[in-house]
Amino acid sequence: METGNRTVPAMPAPTLPAPAANREIELKLLVPAGCFEALATVPVVAQHARNRGVYRNFENAYYDTPDRQLYRNKIALRVRKSGKTFIQTLKRPADGTNALARHEWEVTVPSLEPDLALLPPEALEIGMEGVGNGVLEAVFITKFRRRVQALDLPAASLELAYDQGDIRVGERREPISEVELELKAGDVGAIYDVALALLDVAPLRVGTLAKADRGYRLAYDPPAEGVRASKGSIVAGDNVDEIVAKLLGDCQRHMIANQAVVEEGRTPEGVHQMRVALRRMRTAISILQRQIGSPTLALLAQEAKWLASALGPVRNWDVLVVDTIRGIEGHCPDEKAFAALRAHVDPRRLEGYRHLRELFTGARYNRFVLTLGRTIERRAWRNDIASGSLGILAETADQFARLALDRLHRRALKRGKHFKLLEPVAQHELRLVLKKLRYGAEFFRSVFENKEEVQRYLARLADLQEGLGLANDAATTGGLLAVLTEEAADPALHRGAGLITGWQSRDKEVAALTLHKLWKRFAQGACFWVA
Repeated sequence: METGNRTVPAMPAPTLPAPAANREIELKLLVPAGCFEALATVPVVAQHARNRGVYRNFENAYYDTPDRQLYRNKIALRVRKSGKTFIQTLKRPADGTNALARHEWEVTVPSLEPDLALLPPEALEIGMEGVGNGVLEAVFITKFRRRVQALDLPAASLELAYDQGDIRVGERREPISEVELELKAGDVGAIYDVALALLDVAPLRVGTLAKADRGYRLAYDPPAEGVRASKGSIVAGDNVDEIVAKLLGDCQRHMIANQAVVEEGRTPEGVHQMRVALRRMRTAISILQRQIGSPTLALLAQEAKWLASALGPVRNWDVLVVDTIRGIEGHCPDEKAFAALRAHVDPRRLEGYRHLRELFTGARYNRFVLTLGRTIERRAWRNDIASGSLGILAETADQFARLALDRLHRRALKRGKHFKLLEPVAQHELRLVLKKLRYGAEFFRSVFENKEEVQRYLARLADLQEGLGLANDAATTGGLLAVLTEEAADPALHRGAGLITGWQSRDKEVAALTLHKLWKRFAQGACFWVA
């Protein structure tokens, strides 16, 4: 470059930091048929792609032991054939706040058969005990055509891989139609930027299952299991800024881990755990908002509330069938009455799950998931809180946790004042406060050393919540039964509704005998965060 009479050398492009060694950061988007061409027109792709794409054909064989040891340990072992080259890859989940990260090790092998001896020792340390080449067998294969584009963005380098093909287990097939966005260097948030831009032009969905997950499910057809929340990763040395990232990251992983379980619809635990994840997220944001007042977090809380509201009716019908009816009919069997109840409830449950599957394909849900991820990676709350509150982000976990838990505990005591005189509505409001307090205590439990006191406190909370929950369950069940009996004159249905109503009334009376004792035990118990 010339300025006046002298030449100024061009500045070299800054070197972007690459992900840590043996670590893959990747987001998957499911693409409906006929939408691939539209993605090429997205400005961020058209302006920053190095070329129109390089095409490759892949054949991949995935391996496991006869007793499914790799699958049980969430490990994927594959050998990929591309041309005359064979690449062996082992992947496993990674720890940390980044929901897109996985550990990955790759080595060249001579054929489509795996050779574990060529992998580094650290790849085989966890979950691979006793596994040798001789016990491995091919479980499924994937074949797909991939178009690869490299994107050079100002703050990141990404690889876009457009995959079309299928997963094969014997004669069974499951289509592959997806885009993978992999970070090669720079800002992880750029993955979410590009994904949101792609969502603007095509009805894409965030893919929560890797090809390996889908292949194992196709091969093994395992019973669906809801994924519970992690025990938390906050430690005493964290500051508030890191606490926000960890809490939101934990809730994000908990939520999306249960999406596929809900879509499958084979167990009610998926909806339950997804709702728990959203309640935890709203509680975390509520605790944080009182201190930092971030509009970005407030918007996330609104979307979490919207999604929880959509899941709520399905959860209510699930509880009626799985917990209430099943729990009562064993004690007062009336085959026709309970069969009639199920016959009227099941269509509503199935319709509820159909609605949720439709919701998961919609732009609002997928935008929420992507925006949540970008917020976490960019630490977006730093940019929109008042300058006077920025110092709070540097507070220690110990200090922040004590203030937050003390405030929630005092709020619960205030709600429960004159406990014996509380009307049902007031008891329900107390139960909601106790639920927030319990989540808060679980968030910060690892900050404090007196683990036994923490456990005793949580046990007192759980017992009180369960006692108060019986009244709430009865009220919810009563509303559902009213809907059913108003629409049908089936005598067996009405008899079943009467049996449930009577049984729950008795349960409430029994619980009421010990409820005040449980309240006193909680209210007079020690708080583990008080030094």
